[in-house]
Amino acid sequence: MGKNELLPEIKRIYDHARQELTFLVEQNISPRIEGRCSTLSSHPVATILAHTALGRTSERAHRWIEQHARGLPLTEVHTTFSGSSSLMFACFEILEDVCDFPIRAQVQEKMPSLDEIEKQLDYSCSYDDCYTLPLHLACAALFCTIKGEKMPQILRMLGDLQQEDGSWTDDTTITALSAIALREEGIEPAHNVQEWLKREQLPDGSWAAANGEVWEASYALRTRETALQWRLVETLKECMHPNCWWGFSRFAVPDIDDTAMACYALAPYEPRLASTACKNLGALQHENGGWGAFPQITGVVPRESVVRRARTSDNDVTCHVLEALEQNKMCGPGFEKGISYLLEAQEKDGHWTTTWWNSNIYATVEIALLLGRNGYLDPAFHALEWLENQLEGELNIVECTLLARAFSEYSDFVECRNRALDRFLAQCHSASFGPTFDGVHFVGLIDYGIHRRALIVSAFRSLLKRSWD
Repeated sequence: MGKNELLPEIKRIYDHARQELTFLVEQNISPRIEGRCSTLSSHPVATILAHTALGRTSERAHRWIEQHARGLPLTEVHTTFSGSSSLMFACFEILEDVCDFPIRAQVQEKMPSLDEIEKQLDYSCSYDDCYTLPLHLACAALFCTIKGEKMPQILRMLGDLQQEDGSWTDDTTITALSAIALREEGIEPAHNVQEWLKREQLPDGSWAAANGEVWEASYALRTRETALQWRLVETLKECMHPNCWWGFSRFAVPDIDDTAMACYALAPYEPRLASTACKNLGALQHENGGWGAFPQITGVVPRESVVRRARTSDNDVTCHVLEALEQNKMCGPGFEKGISYLLEAQEKDGHWTTTWWNSNIYATVEIALLLGRNGYLDPAFHALEWLENQLEGELNIVECTLLARAFSEYSDFVECRNRALDRFLAQCHSASFGPTFDGVHFVGLIDYGIHRRALIVSAFRSLLKRSWD
């Protein structure tokens, strides 16, 4: 498609994505917890577990399960057996043995034995562990129930970790598993878990795997393309923990990735707050210069204490922290050390591996743009050459968007930019921005409704601002 044909299409896509973004923010993001609604995709595993935790009393949930999950192999409902497969297998085992939800043969063939799953899971019994602690405890307790064993100390620890809002880590899947584990042993939770689950139920009767309001609000705010900016700012302020950390949502465990996103987004509106949180990020940099997602904590969220760095470093998380430091004008020695980490982490063919997305295009585009802005042109161009090769494969609309955004920065890649836009337009029928299911969650792949549109808005705005050479 030529220049004169592309420009009107870019303008149309940009306007439509901006309208959809504003609508989703208005309908689903709120400083008040009662006014929030997840913009993440419905998830069959989370829905079955939540429905079971509520005693299967929801007719809406029953209809959704029968229509969208019953009789379908869960491997076809946007799940993946990479990364957190032991946790997924644990959930599938619980679905079948506790929730009476039969697992199809396609999944059964890949399922290890119950004992093998238990060996793969690391059930830590200390309070200085990170995000997976209540999840692992719930799985351990339910496995004991399945095998007819008793582990009262695990149940006590699990009960102690329930938060005052009724949830465990503000996560539907973990909350439902924890509630079921306690109920199976006749234990009443200290706080009202049923009300929490009912509030998180989506209008169609399903549940998302989690809420994700901090991630979604941060991406919406950083576009600066919605008239609801101050609602987003107030939401992020309400979601901040007293120790200046953010999680995936307001009562989720502290997450370096989400904190970095909030710091970036808030910098123009709440610079002192963003700067303070950035100092938290700087304190948890690894010796190798990188950052990982989940720092280790003590206590119960949201009044936890962050006590140690995350166990590993991730390329995508490190990039997001560096973007936050850059946005907050904190490009000191820690920033340079982080850049050095990313330079060392680049693969020989030019790309970077991505931890929290099901596509290496995400991290490679973001890191290439970061390096290019800071004068590291050789590794940035090496990454662009790898990205050019990705145009030959299958791409969804977000991957096409990211590619077009990266190629638009350099005149040498104008043809690649146009090819990426052609690929985008070929998939975007009637200005529809369908789900991509690229986000990695421990029970499978999820789609981010606001994040997806925010990326499109930002990329297409950048294209429109250029002279379109």
